[in-house]
Amino acid sequence: MFLQSSSGVPLHSDCVKVYQGLKLGKKFKYIIYNINSDLTEIIVESTGNLDYDEFLGALPENECRWAIYDFEFEKEGAGRRNKITFLSW
Repeated sequence: MFLQSSSGVPLHSDCVKVYQGLKLGKKFKYIIYNINSDLTEIIVESTGNLDYDEFLGALPENECRWAIYDFEFEKEGAGRRNKITFLSW
């Protein structure tokens, strides 16, 4: 099953399943997406539980990627919070 991204390049169904694992299951902190070698669909390249700085280090220096990171932070007077962020690298 393929889903269409806003760029017109189809998403492999694993992209949504892995995102749900991050969002609902808290299985990992980040997902890095890439386009497959045939340039025909967006795929999951990697997932993991690195802290934010290590996650940024995992992104290639001179190549494009899309990524989602579940950013945890402390909000004064309100406790620990999470924000899921999307990065276009």
